Amino acid sequence: MQLPTKEAFRRWRGSGLVFYGTYLHPNPRLYKYTWQIWTPDSPLEGVEFFEHGPRYSTARFHELEKQLIDAGVSGFIYNRKLPRRGLGKPFDLTHPRWANREWAPAWEDDPDPEWNGYK
Repeated sequence: MQLPTKEAFRRWRGSGLVFYGTYLHPNPRLYKYTWQIWTPDSPLEGVEFFEHGPRYSTARFHELEKQLIDAGVSGFIYNRKLPRRGLGKPFDLTHPRWANREWAPAWEDDPDPEWNGYK
């Protein structure tokens, strides 16, 4: 994965938007994805960007992505995959794998707008 820094962007020497992340799980009710878009004019870089940079829902991300592509903006795209809470989920909350994990609300309780079944 490429860190979101001006130095990494200069080394890359490409154009367009490059995706560094996880592909969407086929069942949108199991995971929620949050998205971050880094461009060279971002005031935050590296870990600070990941911790404090803006995060977008899937629907909002796709709106912004289209705007950036239409404008010819280059940068890096990152996402995070969060398991969802809710009844009928396959996650064993007592398993050590899920200890100290950040959880997303159940799909039904998620207020974000829908995009192709994902929130």
